[in-house]
Amino acid sequence: MTEQQEPLHFLDYWHVIQSRKEVVIAVFLLIVVTGVLVTFGMSKYYRASCLVSVQQKAQNLEVFNRDMSRYDPLFLRTQFQIIQSRPIIEETVRKLNLTERLSKAYGYDGKSPEEAFDKTCLIFASRMRVQQYRDTNLIEIRVDMAEPKGSAPQEAAAAANMVAEVYRNQNLSRFKQEKERALAALYSSLQEQIKKVNTLEAAVEEVRQKYKIDNLNSYAGSGGSLHKLSLTRMEELRIRTVLELEDKKSRWLKIKSMKKDDLLAVAPLLVGDEALQTLVANKRSAEVELSTLKKKMLGPRHPDVQKVEAVIAELDIKIDDALKAMKIGMMANYEAANSKLTALNDMMDISRAKERAAESGGYRIFQKAKEELSHAKRIRDALESRYIQEKIELRIPRTTVEIMERAKIPEKDNYVSPNILVNILLSILLGLSAGVGLAYFVEYLDTSLKTVEEVERFMGTPVIAVIPQKVKPFNDPTAEVSHAEPYRVLRSNIQFSAKFKDCKVLCVTSGSVGEGKSLTMFNLAYINAELGSRTVIIDADLHRPRQHKIMEVSNKCGLANILIGEVTIDDTIIKTSQENLDFISSGKVESGGSVHGLLDSKRMIELIAELRERYDVVLFDAPPMMGVSDASVIVRDVEGVIMVVQHRKYPRTVSKRAKDMIESVGGNLVGVVLNNINISKEYSYYYHQYSYSYSQPATGTEK
Repeated sequence: MTEQQEPLHFLDYWHVIQSRKEVVIAVFLLIVVTGVLVTFGMSKYYRASCLVSVQQKAQNLEVFNRDMSRYDPLFLRTQFQIIQSRPIIEETVRKLNLTERLSKAYGYDGKSPEEAFDKTCLIFASRMRVQQYRDTNLIEIRVDMAEPKGSAPQEAAAAANMVAEVYRNQNLSRFKQEKERALAALYSSLQEQIKKVNTLEAAVEEVRQKYKIDNLNSYAGSGGSLHKLSLTRMEELRIRTVLELEDKKSRWLKIKSMKKDDLLAVAPLLVGDEALQTLVANKRSAEVELSTLKKKMLGPRHPDVQKVEAVIAELDIKIDDALKAMKIGMMANYEAANSKLTALNDMMDISRAKERAAESGGYRIFQKAKEELSHAKRIRDALESRYIQEKIELRIPRTTVEIMERAKIPEKDNYVSPNILVNILLSILLGLSAGVGLAYFVEYLDTSLKTVEEVERFMGTPVIAVIPQKVKPFNDPTAEVSHAEPYRVLRSNIQFSAKFKDCKVLCVTSGSVGEGKSLTMFNLAYINAELGSRTVIIDADLHRPRQHKIMEVSNKCGLANILIGEVTIDDTIIKTSQENLDFISSGKVESGGSVHGLLDSKRMIELIAELRERYDVVLFDAPPMMGVSDASVIVRDVEGVIMVVQHRKYPRTVSKRAKDMIESVGGNLVGVVLNNINISKEYSYYYHQYSYSYSQPATGTEK
């Protein structure tokens, strides 16, 4: 019955590595040794680093307090590319004369000077790296040098420092060139503007003389005609008069509508008349005095009371006269302001008429010419001011690139490449990975049968024994005693097999040659005989007989001679040194006759029947199923078939096809023997399982 495929366990992967450990070890050692040799054969690279500070264009001293710089997030990235640019590299190579030394070191000194220079620049560019310190404007320039031998540390330090200096000098030179070009363009524009101002001044003077316009410089510093200046001043006076008129009008209307008591309260604030204020104060003092006298219980006819009342009455008359005079004065002021405003309006009308007459003539042309001149002067003054400032700033030193830390010469033992420890570790990891990967790849390509489960799943036949490697025939004194146990298990499984119940005649075959069927059959027969069963071995492989070599006997007369009737069974049976074990060799046909078709005869069937009567166990060593047709004949005639499959030898399709051939001719396939397993490195559990799980039952059945 076909078993369901189980998921792979970790041990299954481990068994793959164990079974292919030679591949893993070989690849691992190859890569590690190669890595070590390559590492120790590599040139030693020495690194020197120079630290520079890079600022955006800024003066060491701000002359006019103009902060024209803005933060540019791409500034430092741009500087990275500039430092690594071709002009910097070329100038560095020239100043250090690297072409001469590197061309000899790298062996291209035979090229033309131009080609050698380009090659040196490419090599130097590949050895230089630039990086920024995060959140700073510091840039590190690193140079790694391996050549020339012996002076590489000095060359690395000199190159790093020279790159920084060349970058700084080119940066300053580039700034000065840009500034000088800008100043030249600015000076040219300034000269053009000065010429334009001179031309406009001449035009203004020509217009003034042509239309006989008088020019005045007002207090505000602007020029104009007499009529326009007069109109402007009269307009200012009119505005002040209007404001004054409105103020006087509001005061007069307010005083006119107020009662005497309210007017007395606000009159000092509105008018500021000191005489009126004195009268009001005297009246209040008299009233206070009168109130005091009344509190003294003096009557109205008392002389003091009458005297004070007379003073108060006189003061009231004076206050009334003062208030009346105040109202008349304020009304007069209002009327005077109104008359003044009327006169100003009349004068302005006359001036506007004169101005309109003037503007309709040459004044308008004169004013337009003056406006153009004023605009041109402003542009000239701005250009002149900017030109003077830029010239002064150009003389102020600028530090955009500053070397903060110069590169130092590294020590002889302080090289950065190769990193021996890292390279060895990487070689080890790579070797393990490549070895394991190759092992799994080979395992994937290997379509042979590898496990008991795989045999049973693919072939649908139980595995009845697992045979280890290096098994010798048991008649050999050097054979290991422990190797007998798998064959005892095989014997027990055959005896207990339902397919071989009450049977004696067994055939051992394989899918193809070299799978160990002959040795397996001999050792099985030896164990049967050793345990008391009368056993006979018949070497039925007439094309490639093997059993006579194992038992070291003659193959002159045997099965082939019996089948052609030359001899009888008794004439061919050979007694072996092992008790209960007999042997019939394959034999040879005399006079060069063919053995093809001998097994497919009636005599073969009679031979099997006769041997079955004489022995407890009859074992036929049959040819491989994929070899010749004789195997199919024997498989058909015997009572049971054992198929030997060598571990990891042939593709699984060979064994599957052999099994199908056995079943197609009617053979009774009892089971499969998995042969030649390396117990020391893989599938040891199979060996122990098949070696010991049946040992007690098998022993118990022996007599």
